Amino acid sequence: MKISSILKEGKELFKKAEIYQPLRESKLIICFALNINIENSVLDTEKEITKLQEKYILSLFSRRSQGEPFCYLTGSVLFFGHTFYINNHVLIPRPETEELVEKLLNRIKYKNKKYDILDVATGSGVILASLLINLPKSFGVGTDISFNALKVAKININNLKLNDRTELVNTNWSEGLKENSFDIIVCNPPYIPKSHIKNLHKEVKNYEPILALEGGPSGFESFISLVPLARIVIKKNGIMIFEVGFDQAEMVKNILNKNKFTVIEVIKDLAGIERFLIAKSI
Repeated sequence: MKISSILKEGKELFKKAEIYQPLRESKLIICFALNINIENSVLDTEKEITKLQEKYILSLFSRRSQGEPFCYLTGSVLFFGHTFYINNHVLIPRPETEELVEKLLNRIKYKNKKYDILDVATGSGVILASLLINLPKSFGVGTDISFNALKVAKININNLKLNDRTELVNTNWSEGLKENSFDIIVCNPPYIPKSHIKNLHKEVKNYEPILALEGGPSGFESFISLVPLARIVIKKNGIMIFEVGFDQAEMVKNILNKNKFTVIEVIKDLAGIERFLIAKSI
């Protein structure tokens, strides 16, 4: 079979499945399956593929047409300039989370100073790893209640050779960590109200881990439980940065204030939504 034929087959399948940009998705999957770098190569649609390659591509088409995200098919995602391993035990990092890393790094004047960093609910470890790459003297701890998520984070930490500056801990938020230990705490917690999960796109609700999405009945339960714990382990005048839901900034600000944090900045994301809160412990 020629690539042109299977490309057409994928496009038609994805169109029926209402996959956005069906031709592009078909092309990306073919390039992945054939180990072709689409950025540096022109896809030779007249090239013949083997039966084994055809079978593999069709199996990927089938999975994608049912809604499985492309990143889970390939097991990789680009985040803050580096390629990370992911699977369905961890969330697919969003552009907003890249903004979180960028906003935090912009606030740190002395990049070569040593900071003790805590990434709460680290998931795939992309936030922690990205910070450590850009803060070369710093040490990071990543926590997660999911042991399977920490396995993914471990692979990424190993791949980026950050083992000697990282510790991964299987715990709930920051339970059990040493008091007054961290200069910086970063967290992208589950914040979607339970009743809203059913309204998410099928690619999210059917494939991404609900544990990392759902923030309890109101969406604020994660913040209510993690902020007091964070207050115990953060140093005086330490900085904490959160990602929050589109209508949650004011309520989370109140939770922080009640736990001896002062919100020093509320930052809007590229869509104009109040997405990040930066607070200082007092």
